[in-house]
Amino acid sequence: MNLVASGVNVTLLGKPILKDISVEFPSGKLIGLIGPNGAGKSTFIRALAGLQVIESGQITLNNQQLHALAPLELAKKITYLPQTGECHWPMTVERVVMLGRHPHLDNHLSSDVDMQAVEQAIQDVDITHLIGRSVNELSGGERARVMLARALSTQSDVLLADEPIASLDPRHQIEVMAVLHELANKGKTVLVVLHELHLAMRYCDNLLMLDQGQKASEGLPDDVLTFDNLRAVYGIDALFGSHQNANWLLPWEIKKGKKN
Repeated sequence: MNLVASGVNVTLLGKPILKDISVEFPSGKLIGLIGPNGAGKSTFIRALAGLQVIESGQITLNNQQLHALAPLELAKKITYLPQTGECHWPMTVERVVMLGRHPHLDNHLSSDVDMQAVEQAIQDVDITHLIGRSVNELSGGERARVMLARALSTQSDVLLADEPIASLDPRHQIEVMAVLHELANKGKTVLVVLHELHLAMRYCDNLLMLDQGQKASEGLPDDVLTFDNLRAVYGIDALFGSHQNANWLLPWEIKKGKKN
């Protein structure tokens, strides 16, 4: 699935949030959406999911405008995972994950295909040991993985995830990024909002850096996460190196007179 934003503008409460953003998200790539707090990342990813009204421009999926797709059809093609992993009902883990199959259910009845998709998603995010427990009894990190499993069980062509690893411990951050990268390798379009720049550099195929609602940089991680870009957009200096033929970075210190 080829997801394309062309000249997208969003204004909320009279304030410009996104300013003339044009970018293409091809299939088979894990794309990291990065930028400081308030850069417009969450608004943009909601717009790409068809959940945020845009003031001007257009967003297309395989050359078809999002608003032309019926809601159920859109839900089959694009899965959106929001920042919060709240669940307002005392549902078991497996029932929550099954909610991701809702767009595919025939008369609300699950099939063997649905059950297989749920089981695979549960295995992918390492929550088999949580089966049978109420999602409201879980820790924040465990609940976040359950919500990711729900998104994965949809098996849509496009996955849009807003900070899916924010509340996870280092081990599960690495596991989730590896799962997302594997999904992209299988031909999915995966866009992930990240604050963990070291993981963005390691796992993402491409990066889109936003700053104050505008596109600040786009391209390969090594081309986006440069010393100059990090200074200009984040107001930080970073350390760079390489290990096992891969580059890494470590945010190191704040530069005075730059970003607040």
